[in-house]
Amino acid sequence: MRIRTVLSPLPQDRAAERYLVALAVAVLSVLLRGLLDPVLGHVAFYATVYMAVAYCVIVCGPVPAAICAVIGFAGTFYWFVDPRHSIRIIPPELHGVAGFFLVSAVLILLGDANRRKQLKLNGAVVALTTEAAERKRAQEELRKAHDVLEQRVEERTAELSQALARLGAEVDVRKQAEEQLRYLSVRLMTLQDEERRRIARELHDSAGQTLAAIKMTAAMIEQTGRAVPGLRELIEELNVLADEALQEVRTTSYLLHPPLLDESGIASAARWFVEGFAKRSGIDVSCDIPDDLARPPRDCELVLFRVLQESLTNVHRHSGASAADIKLALDSDQLKLAIADNGSGIPEERLKHLEAAGKSGVGIAGMRERVRELGGRLEIHSGKSGTTVSVILPISKGSDVGNSRVGVTAA
Repeated sequence: MRIRTVLSPLPQDRAAERYLVALAVAVLSVLLRGLLDPVLGHVAFYATVYMAVAYCVIVCGPVPAAICAVIGFAGTFYWFVDPRHSIRIIPPELHGVAGFFLVSAVLILLGDANRRKQLKLNGAVVALTTEAAERKRAQEELRKAHDVLEQRVEERTAELSQALARLGAEVDVRKQAEEQLRYLSVRLMTLQDEERRRIARELHDSAGQTLAAIKMTAAMIEQTGRAVPGLRELIEELNVLADEALQEVRTTSYLLHPPLLDESGIASAARWFVEGFAKRSGIDVSCDIPDDLARPPRDCELVLFRVLQESLTNVHRHSGASAADIKLALDSDQLKLAIADNGSGIPEERLKHLEAAGKSGVGIAGMRERVRELGGRLEIHSGKSGTTVSVILPISKGSDVGNSRVGVTAA
């Protein structure tokens, strides 16, 4: 490395250094010739100068090498060529002087060509070294960036894992809350049905009996007070009011919980309700229910009746329909109920809200929860020609009347 540094060409922009080196080498060549004078004597006067010129042309360039040649020649000629200590050139020495300058010129030309190649080579080496250093620096920066990225990825992954864990816990809590809410909703509707049944029984047994007693008392008053003027008309008016009140109590009692549902099943209860609804609402309702329809489990009958009630109530309140069609059929192990009307239908946006979880109205949400609890499904199809509410309930094979368990079918 040291030898290569000493022999390496100096760049052109370092002019002062090149000329100083050439001057120093010229002086050293003369001094070296003086040291070798006892050995060389009167031959090879310019050997050390040739070496100096060859060195200078490679390291310092052609011009500094020429200056080195001139200074080396002058010093050598003055101190070592006879007559010594004189710069007079005698004819026998002319061939030596000419040979010196010819050899020096050849050395300068050849050395300059070698110097140019060496400079190009050094430039390539410097470029490669710089590129290698830049590449190494880039690789180091890339490695550092990769390490930082890996650290950030690990931190972000840990954060995401924690977020996913929290989200999973929240989802589990929400599912549990939804399950509890669904259970409470179904439980509330069950209690509501039981309370309706109790109120209906109370109305029928208490208020109905009281009104019947009022009618009997009015009849007895009529018999005992025939001689009283105007009493007969009052008694007849009282009987009419009692009959109306008794009819209202019976209707309300049956609407709360029709006794036909427990006594004769969904078919009879549905026909009775549809007939009364048609009279009260003025809507033409057709009822397609087979006479020989086998009774499904009690829970299914109650759910179907409540769906029928809610659907016909919605038809009367919101659809503006003039007719409705009720179909109830037992197909294989599925019980199907369809309520269709010819009303204006449900707007598309409203229907999307009804289909979305948690967006249904209280009545539709209640129907959906009742049906889902029994493993069935409730579907609503609406268009310009009207709306159809369909319920499909699975029936366990071999189920008996009053059995509250039903088969599970995907909703």
